[in-house]
Amino acid sequence: MPRSLLVPLALAVVLPLVTAPAAGADVLITELPGLPGYPTHRTVGVNDLGQVIGTAYGNGPPRGVHWTPGGAAVDVGAGNPRAINQRGQVLIVEAKSSTGPYVNQPRIWQAGAVVDITPRGAGWVGAEVINAAGEVPMTYSTSSSGYHQERAAVWRGGRHETLPLSEPHLFVDAVNDAGVVVGSKLPMFAGDRYAFRCGGTTCTRLATTPGTDTYQLSAINEAGVVVGNKDGQALRWEGDAVTVLSPDGRVANGPQALNERGDVVGVTTDASGVRRATLWPGGGKPVVLDVPGPAEAVAVNDRGDVLGWSSADDPDAPRAFLWRDGKRTWLGSLGGAHSLPVALNNRGVAVGESTTADGVLKAVKWTVADERPLR
Repeated sequence: MPRSLLVPLALAVVLPLVTAPAAGADVLITELPGLPGYPTHRTVGVNDLGQVIGTAYGNGPPRGVHWTPGGAAVDVGAGNPRAINQRGQVLIVEAKSSTGPYVNQPRIWQAGAVVDITPRGAGWVGAEVINAAGEVPMTYSTSSSGYHQERAAVWRGGRHETLPLSEPHLFVDAVNDAGVVVGSKLPMFAGDRYAFRCGGTTCTRLATTPGTDTYQLSAINEAGVVVGNKDGQALRWEGDAVTVLSPDGRVANGPQALNERGDVVGVTTDASGVRRATLWPGGGKPVVLDVPGPAEAVAVNDRGDVLGWSSADDPDAPRAFLWRDGKRTWLGSLGGAHSLPVALNNRGVAVGESTTADGVLKAVKWTVADERPLR
């Protein structure tokens, strides 16, 4: 069985936060503090409690960071945080070696308590998401000399539940709070390439589309709507049917590509070949956002706010924006040209990374004024 251990509360570093209003908007931009000896840090996600997670880079292997709403940077140990749920549980994956034998181990951190959720005998483990119940779908290999993910399981209720799936290239990509898991299979040499949905330990295939590429799923919401990509097409599954949202587009990566209203975000390519940030409203026609391209939408919250970036001014320097009720707001930077957003919550807090005036990459939080009541 996996090991569970309790460790002392991780080192918390509270430094003066650098805050400033973004020009021309009701936006407060905050530089999140790093860890001693780790000058570069990036964010990964934020929950509705205002807790932010990310990774610090510098002396030695990368370390996970948990930023509290009050501004404390908590060292959560070696590895890379992948996701945070609404309870503040953080999924972290640590690479134990860069050359064979390949060992990659996941764990769950919460307020100093750490649970190792590595399957018995596993080498390389792939785990990217955690739901509100602390459930983590994963794929893993028992080979000591390779990284091919051959089996699938869900960490649920303090133990691993095995899914009836095995393949050298097996992916579990998303889980909703009801515990429904979705992913895809890619045979090594021959056979079907398909996406699947698993409820409990029963898995069924999702409807297929023509093409030769593998499916890449991004998200599933509580209504069971699934979104993803294949062969340059943005796809949406609902019930037993699949819809091509765009024949020349892509759904954003990660769980915030889809919200509980059924809105989907990503990118489409216009007639001149320029990538445009795009919203597919639930039940509505696609909306190309009023943002100069190249641009992409990376997240949508349950209130319909869209987070994204544009590199129209400089192809090497993305610029973060928030799109709300048909209006675009530039979020600003820490003084440098680069500001790349990654996630937002339902309270108007967005997170990402930005360069300072001297070019150092820092984790950043944008707080966008919002007088709309939460529901």
